Amino acid sequence: MTGMTRAARRHSVPLLLRAIACALLLALLTCTGVATALAQTATAATAGTADQPAPKRKKVLERAAAVIKSLTDYSARRGKKLPALADYYAAKADLGKIDDSAPEAPRAKKLLAAMQKNERDYIRKVGAGNIAARLQSLEGNADGRRQFALDTRKQMLRRGLAMDISTSGERETVLNYRYFKMDRPTVLNLAESGKIFNKARDLGFRAVIFTDGRLTWTYDVAANTFK
Repeated sequence: MTGMTRAARRHSVPLLLRAIACALLLALLTCTGVATALAQTATAATAGTADQPAPKRKKVLERAAAVIKSLTDYSARRGKKLPALADYYAAKADLGKIDDSAPEAPRAKKLLAAMQKNERDYIRKVGAGNIAARLQSLEGNADGRRQFALDTRKQMLRRGLAMDISTSGERETVLNYRYFKMDRPTVLNLAESGKIFNKARDLGFRAVIFTDGRLTWTYDVAANTFK
């Protein structure tokens, strides 16, 4: 009985060692696999943020540079055309979408900084008080603002867009665009094609609000900001 026990023990020791070795090997392979998976995930995440179409990034930079050049030319020489506000804000929004890891990121940041400086200079030069005074002088044009909303709604219907366009607020100084498919690109396209921001200022609107019933985008006429 004792001999059998010793023999069993001799056989069991190698088996135990092999089991331990297998367990260690499995643990090593598992850890390596996890590390590899994490590395692959991190690489994929980086690629997902930086792998934006290079031609599109280049086009965004060119468009923003052209807008800034137009502003510079307008300030330097009379008779030059001022870029549309919709173009300006569309270019600014596109610059903000360029990922920090993209090769074009440094130039995009410089262009954004130039736009922000332009906005500060505009407010300092023109003065929010002057704009507010102009809007104040146009407050009596409530009928003109209502008519503009009505005419614009008819134009949209002729284009096949059932868009609710109305005025609100005291003396009808808020212009409202409500459309179930409204999004930021649609807002900017509308503003660019219809010169809405410029017309809003000329008619004495204090704000232009675009909404799909859930999300809202607002142009503040006096502050000349869109968000």
